[in-house]
Amino acid sequence: MTKVIVATPVPENRKELFTSVEGADITFIDRTNITIDDIKDAEVILGNLPLSLVKQCENLKWIQLDSAGANTYSSLKEDIILTNASGAYGTAISEHMIGCVLMVMKNLARYLDIQKEHEFTNLGSVNTIVSSKVLSVGMGDIGSNFAKKMNALGAEVYGVRRGVHETPDYCKGMYTMENMDEILPECDIVALSLPETEETVHLFDEARLRKMKKGAILVNVGRGSAIVTEDLLKIMREGYLAGACLDVTDPEPLPKNHPLWNTEHVYITPHISGRFNAALTYDLVLNILKDNLVRYLNNEPLENVVNKKLGY
Repeated sequence: MTKVIVATPVPENRKELFTSVEGADITFIDRTNITIDDIKDAEVILGNLPLSLVKQCENLKWIQLDSAGANTYSSLKEDIILTNASGAYGTAISEHMIGCVLMVMKNLARYLDIQKEHEFTNLGSVNTIVSSKVLSVGMGDIGSNFAKKMNALGAEVYGVRRGVHETPDYCKGMYTMENMDEILPECDIVALSLPETEETVHLFDEARLRKMKKGAILVNVGRGSAIVTEDLLKIMREGYLAGACLDVTDPEPLPKNHPLWNTEHVYITPHISGRFNAALTYDLVLNILKDNLVRYLNNEPLENVVNKKLGY
């Protein structure tokens, strides 16, 4: 029997999803209160545990994350297989991104403020998704879902990925990190859904932020490190962008006294666009974990294998 630790929270009525898998000796653990003794004999870990503990598991052969992000685990030994939950989060996070865009575009946050003042005031003209140009920087599960939805709503969509092989039918054009500045100044909406790699850290510094179209909307749901926070503060204080919607920040969590909290037209959510907040996401994560466990026990190729050098 293969010793399997399930560290992802699983309610009692869903545990059979894993205990019914033949060949697996399943142990469910509470990852909020865990020691090395709880996991030291594991061959397989399903769920995200502290890297310091994982590295002490001498029998570990495979860890299946319940997150899409995997860069935290890139220092694992080469012989330990690492897989992520890519494919589970695109639907929920892309909907969050669209909500952010519409909030800024239609002045909804500002109308909420004047509602509290009991004012009946027209804030003036707004833009539309139809006739907007969108740049989706990062075209994995999340970025692709966002691009598809924005295309369906009538936007002209462009994508950025590490290597361009073909242009999907929901995009008008594709760019690489090296040449995205060619299209960046034309775009009304720029959405980042990037993993954290050497290539993406501080990708949007002051120089690149200023290449964006004045009055554009910036959305970041990938990693906070993609944007240089001090540079973003500077341009937002100038009123250069219509809005910056940040579900991730650098640092994270953002300290209570950080000036970004109170910067006008910056909208911050506490890294909640994904997680298990949507029931659909949670179901997809559990299915990915279970399906890959069956593949592992049957010596079949695993889905979502992470390249540790790239971090995704």
